[in-house]
Amino acid sequence: MALIAFMGLLKLVAIFVYVPGGWSILEPGFQFDPYVQSLVEGREFVSCDYGACDHSSRMPGLPYFLWATSAVTSSLRGAAVIKAILLTLLVIFACRGVEKSLVAPTRLHVAFYVAVAGFILLAPNLIKHAAVAHYEEGYLLEILAIAAVSALTLLSGDLERTGWNRYAAPIAAVSAAYLFKSSMIVVWAATTAIVVYVAFAAGRKRLGSALIVMALAAPASWLGHNYATGHRLSPMSSYDGENMFRGWNTHTLDIYPRCSLDMLFEPIRVCEGRAIDLPNEKGRSGFDSEWAWNDDYKKRAMDWIIEHPAAALQAFGVKLYSVLLSPRLIPHTMTAGLEEKKRGALEEWIGGGWLAVGRALELFGLGASLYLLICGDAPARRVAIASLFLTVGYAAPYVLGFGYERHFSLFVMLASICALFLFSHLVRLRYSRGVAPSRQVTASGYV
Repeated sequence: MALIAFMGLLKLVAIFVYVPGGWSILEPGFQFDPYVQSLVEGREFVSCDYGACDHSSRMPGLPYFLWATSAVTSSLRGAAVIKAILLTLLVIFACRGVEKSLVAPTRLHVAFYVAVAGFILLAPNLIKHAAVAHYEEGYLLEILAIAAVSALTLLSGDLERTGWNRYAAPIAAVSAAYLFKSSMIVVWAATTAIVVYVAFAAGRKRLGSALIVMALAAPASWLGHNYATGHRLSPMSSYDGENMFRGWNTHTLDIYPRCSLDMLFEPIRVCEGRAIDLPNEKGRSGFDSEWAWNDDYKKRAMDWIIEHPAAALQAFGVKLYSVLLSPRLIPHTMTAGLEEKKRGALEEWIGGGWLAVGRALELFGLGASLYLLICGDAPARRVAIASLFLTVGYAAPYVLGFGYERHFSLFVMLASICALFLFSHLVRLRYSRGVAPSRQVTASGYV
């Protein structure tokens, strides 16, 4: 808990580095501005630009949060402070008693847990993203951490005696994550599936039914919103088509991962000092409606994949390596306004080292998950399945689309949390087979 609180203090310091003091909550950038302005002015959730009004190009989580903070502050920095304090408290609440789930027969095992926890909580990469309030990862980092810790703690314990709140916590967290970013629907579905399954498997049918209703609330509300405003039964955002096109077109491999794929839609045409001949994509401004915009770019991406299978396979391989294995930080410094600051040499070195260690934890987690699926007992297999669901579910949209450093940092964070619980079950199984059960202890004590 002390480490989490210390990270909270570091986030408050980082806010004054990464969130400009003169920016208003009405100007967060990333196409959120019109939505926030509309909500603050007492109107509906709508973005009017390009000569038309959109209702679904951005998910509602971030705009509604900034709208809620408008009652207290008009400063984006002030909103970031509120967010940092609120999410830090929620993380502390979610992690209460987690040490009791981590088996630690020796001080060496405790040292491993503390080292990984420090790696997660004191990482400059994560503190930077957790400090901001103007892009989704600033919220998702801690929301997904809550989901992972809650789910893995639940699955490590006694499913029949665990309170209903332990079941509800991971579903509430992944539902919130989905409302901040549509790609999180994969994590939402995967987490919901395993939590609901174990509830029914433990004979808690009423609880399982209640969890299904709870889980469906977020996607059903957004589906209803999309149907009411655009007659489209879609649980996704209308921006997804353009994002899909970014990841699947003739020019993707010319740019990615060295430079931002936003170059396709921005006036900047220089990548690492080299001029690149790119078409001038109009983006949203070339269409009468947001869903026509979505459908056109999605179709163009699919047509390109079908017509260029070899290039598409190469692009898939590049993205698979970049998301899962690359130790190189991939920047995203294209768009004007509030974006990630260009890293200095020291920050690049520290960030790259952190990412390299994170990749090692990812590989450990994958190997441990596969081993426990084959050789583990029921709790170990549950944790192994959940670890794969969480990490693969999070990474899949970025492999299929594209991702930058802030996306990969969250993946490393999830993989590291999973590594803590997987390691614990490996230790537990080893000592349960070679040490008397009465001598097994948790991370709060030693043999």
